[in-house]
Amino acid sequence: MNRKDEKILKFILLFAIFSLFITSCQNTNNKAVNIEEELLLLNFEAQSESTFFSDRIFGKVEMTLLETDDNCLVGGYPDLLSDAHHYFIRDNQQQIVFRFDRGGKFINSIGRRGGGPEEYVEIEDINLIPDNKIVEILDRNGKIIKYDYSGQFISSQSFGVNAFSFIKKDTDYWLYLGYENSNEERVRLMKVSEDGKNIDCFFPFQTNWFTVIIQNFYRCGNLITYRDFFSHTLYHITDDGPVEKTIIDFGNYAFPENMYQMKMETVLDDLRRNGMMGVDRYLENEQFAYLFFRKIQTGVPGEIYHWLVNKKTGNSVMQSFQADHPKIDMMQKADILTEDNELVFIANSQMLKDCDDPFFKINDDIRKSITDDSNPIIITFKINDF
Repeated sequence: MNRKDEKILKFILLFAIFSLFITSCQNTNNKAVNIEEELLLLNFEAQSESTFFSDRIFGKVEMTLLETDDNCLVGGYPDLLSDAHHYFIRDNQQQIVFRFDRGGKFINSIGRRGGGPEEYVEIEDINLIPDNKIVEILDRNGKIIKYDYSGQFISSQSFGVNAFSFIKKDTDYWLYLGYENSNEERVRLMKVSEDGKNIDCFFPFQTNWFTVIIQNFYRCGNLITYRDFFSHTLYHITDDGPVEKTIIDFGNYAFPENMYQMKMETVLDDLRRNGMMGVDRYLENEQFAYLFFRKIQTGVPGEIYHWLVNKKTGNSVMQSFQADHPKIDMMQKADILTEDNELVFIANSQMLKDCDDPFFKINDDIRKSITDDSNPIIITFKINDF
């Protein structure tokens, strides 16, 4: 090989190495999921879409039809909680909690509406304390009522603030106050000791905002997460306070970072012009994070997204649906992500029976049991290590 050929070869090799370097940098910058010092960074615009409900993502699928009788008719759009032995259905229409065993058999109801010390005006949120077999119900006025699993009243306590969501960590209650709170601190998040004496406040705001009621807290084992609808930063709740753990980059669809210092009308004008993303549900365990979020646009139904992230591999899957898609009506967002990597939904039994997607095929015994008045079906998807 002569000198001229050697120079050409070196040039080609250098160009190839340089091209690989550039491509590598571009791939890194455009990666949908990055994990930096335990901080999870999610890039919406870099995430390509693929089929969410598929054999690649989920393995075993189990379905449990909840028993139906006159004492436990579940209304529309219920919420689901569970412990190792029971399902708890929060009926948002009837304002009551139903307890079923894991086979779907109805056991009893919990809670009662009213103005007495053992009652609530409206259920804002519920919390389970499985070790003590206690169900806690949050009333909007900040009163927390405790019942045992059989539905017997134990005690009630009021913290004197309007709250929309809550969780208990050790002996402290964490209360989400939303944006209509009238106390002097004007904060979104408050930690209150069980006796009501010690109070810590987080996330102040300076302007008046309306409240979007969602599930702000989620517990999986010892892990407790917190977020609100108008924020793209998600937190872990620790003894020292909320710690940033997940940041979502929605690009052009992001809410302004300083929106709580802005006038609500200004942000809503941007929303009307451009559209924005709001996170309805965030579930997390040691290996996975699940997001259910929507694109908010005026004059159109908008889009709904399921996004599942493997925090250990950095792989993820996301799929969008139109807001009026039958699958969204059928089962909405996931309610539970377990420590055993199971994603659990509560589904409309009649719509599931009529669904023609083979991935959601139900067995003949359940199919024969479904009537027009049947209670929902609990669907448990075992997540693959994708």
